[in-house]
Amino acid sequence: MLRRHLFVTGIILIVSSTTALGESDWPPAPPLASQAFARDVFPLPPSVAASAVGDEIWSCSFQFSPETDVESIAVVGTFNGWEADQNPMIGPDERGAWTAHIRVDAGVHEYKFVVDQETWLDDPANQDRVPDGFGDFNSVIRLGQLARMKQSDATTGDGKIDPVGLAHRPPRALYIQPVGGDQVSIRYRTFARDVKDVWLAIRGQDQIPMRVVSEGPLFTFYEATVGIPAGTNSRSPKVRSFEYTFVLDDGGERVGDPHTYRYSFTESSLFDAPNWAKDAIWYQIMLDRFRNGDTSNDPDPVRPWTSEWFTPSDWEGQDGQTFYRNFVFDRTYGGDLAGLEEKLPYLKELGVNAIYLTPIFQGPSYHKYDVANYLHIDERFGVKNDYEKVAAQEDLLDPSTWQWTDSDKRFLAFLDKAHSMGFKVIIDAVFNHVGVDHPAFKDVQKNSRRSRYADWFHVTSWQPFAYKGWAGFAHMPEFKKRRYGYASPDLKQHLFDVTRRWMDPNGDGDPSDGIDGWRLDVPDEIPHPFWAEWRRLVKGINRDALITGEVWNRAEDWLDGRHFDAVMNYEFAKAAVSWIFDRKTAIGATELESRFAELRLAYPTESTHIVQNLIDSHDTDRLVSMAANPDRIYDRQNRVQDNNPEYDNNKPDPESYARARLAALLQMTYVGTPMIYYGDEVGMWGADDPSSRKPMLWKDLEPYDEPEENHVMDEQLAFYKQAIALRNNHRALRSGNIRTLLTDNDANTWAFMRANDDEQLIVVLNASNEPQSLNVPTPQGAPSNWQIVFGGEGSVTATDQAVALEVAPISGVVLQAATN
Repeated sequence: MLRRHLFVTGIILIVSSTTALGESDWPPAPPLASQAFARDVFPLPPSVAASAVGDEIWSCSFQFSPETDVESIAVVGTFNGWEADQNPMIGPDERGAWTAHIRVDAGVHEYKFVVDQETWLDDPANQDRVPDGFGDFNSVIRLGQLARMKQSDATTGDGKIDPVGLAHRPPRALYIQPVGGDQVSIRYRTFARDVKDVWLAIRGQDQIPMRVVSEGPLFTFYEATVGIPAGTNSRSPKVRSFEYTFVLDDGGERVGDPHTYRYSFTESSLFDAPNWAKDAIWYQIMLDRFRNGDTSNDPDPVRPWTSEWFTPSDWEGQDGQTFYRNFVFDRTYGGDLAGLEEKLPYLKELGVNAIYLTPIFQGPSYHKYDVANYLHIDERFGVKNDYEKVAAQEDLLDPSTWQWTDSDKRFLAFLDKAHSMGFKVIIDAVFNHVGVDHPAFKDVQKNSRRSRYADWFHVTSWQPFAYKGWAGFAHMPEFKKRRYGYASPDLKQHLFDVTRRWMDPNGDGDPSDGIDGWRLDVPDEIPHPFWAEWRRLVKGINRDALITGEVWNRAEDWLDGRHFDAVMNYEFAKAAVSWIFDRKTAIGATELESRFAELRLAYPTESTHIVQNLIDSHDTDRLVSMAANPDRIYDRQNRVQDNNPEYDNNKPDPESYARARLAALLQMTYVGTPMIYYGDEVGMWGADDPSSRKPMLWKDLEPYDEPEENHVMDEQLAFYKQAIALRNNHRALRSGNIRTLLTDNDANTWAFMRANDDEQLIVVLNASNEPQSLNVPTPQGAPSNWQIVFGGEGSVTATDQAVALEVAPISGVVLQAATN
């Protein structure tokens, strides 16, 4: 999809109609003639052919000739969300070439070829390429006039409207989406400053004025939210549909969009995300590293909790291994469910109310991404030595044989306790691969093609036995997939049964005793059709269950009401880090807001309010260490042991901690749900895995080894409690609309309003190293009196429709409209 440069998003309004429009008045204005501009094309490589087939739509043919025999090739890129299941190539032909035909938008597109589902290659026939952020390159094609444009040269009121910039593309959420039981939000795009007014015209209804919802250097987006007409489809009474178009005016004769559009609405069209998720403040936990509450289930050996990270234990390195190669990755610390339950009051006092647990199913490693059995909680998290005897009596393909271990029961008891204290709990679903200890894989190793599970795994050779491991890791064999999902129907059914087991443990139809949702590990490596079917299963068990995915790039293809409710919002993290942490390569406040606004428009409103706005996780370097190591591509050059020996892995300086606090304040005040990685609130630091996975710092366990570095930082913890309380105390921060008031690149400040029907708040963030004196404009009709509720004390009065205030360096202030 063409990346659009957007600026300000506004508050969705229910607008009133103005001009009556009868059936005889259709079309409502003379259609604007399309132009032949789209025939423009930049020079293309010999591997790509393209021709325009409509306004801004191109038919592209991609060819790729691998050097060796392969089983499959797919073309992925910005036009299909980088999803390998979307556009498989056909081949080889007699010349050894593979081909795919794809329709894409006009604009600039990056792409790659995926060979045998694992090797990503740029196009060797294309010299136009850009860095991909992973040390390699993406190939680039440029289609149509829009590919040449960075900003609009249009002038409002000159009577000229350029059809090149006009766009409405249902069913994309950017252009149309249900927003409630009987309303729909509709958007229309023009070139920036090209049109004075736009109306939405519904056949048989009234024309409705649209308001500017976003304006950037290239495009303006208009929006109207309307009630869905009551008319029904005679062939399907449950379907309501209507036809509509758009009327435009730039000071001359009104003209119409050259197309008439149809929208059909059913109850299934609704994107109904869990309401509780809008109020969530997430806390991510790796259980082995959080708290040891029961030493009787400890692995052998177990590291002392308070030991210095880089100092080996007596048993480490005796076999010639070194810290990074590889004994640090085999460490266990004894964290368990008893420890987590013990610290639920700590989490309650902190103010979080939703817990995401990385994998907790039986597995040999501390992190459990090498699952040995989805049916059982790891015995080292619950009750030691309770797994083997039970597992030996179970048939993976027959749920009637499945039992509950004591560790399973311990987890269910924890769930009951957490729920009683107001927490929601989601767990990690690692459905792409398992570990070599999984009974199905062991059976395949033993019985080869005769195994009942022979079609579960991506076996590349039966003699000698070889298989595909996730990311090349042999200890994590991948499941075999087809375009529609898993190759094995039995595997799909097994995962469905596993889903039911943990969502409704006692099977009584009441899911309150089960988990509250799932975080999906590498879901983009499993074809879309499986997730669509799996979503129907999940929502059938518990409509309020949350489905969130680990998606590292733009996610609109997943957030369509048919797949996920939310994603871990790494796009938020990338922009936030670049503004707050980077120095030489930092983006300005205007670019930050532009990136955020682009996401707000691209995603459904329901998702926008519940995406998990994280900065760091178990897969990145720590928050404060990011601040201490600026000017890198997000999550790149952050591993001391391989890609960046110069990474500063020492405890960060005070400025880095200040910037970490500002990032946390942004999380607590922006649209979406904040996610905290365990220990950020007490000042934990570290490079990417393994040093981002140290054991949690606890006050009652002090002194730690190296106590001057390893201790709970009271200032950091107090700030987090205050910032979290701010969000918990103001519903407008959790579910209100957002409106940008000011971006000042020179002062490196950003001010925005969060508002609902009950309150209005102004958030002002200063990422500069200097105090800033600002005049923040307030919207027309906004109150004059404001109370400082965070970052200071006292009140402020607006004069001349602006609030004057001082903001300290690397900090923020939040104001609340005073009530009379």
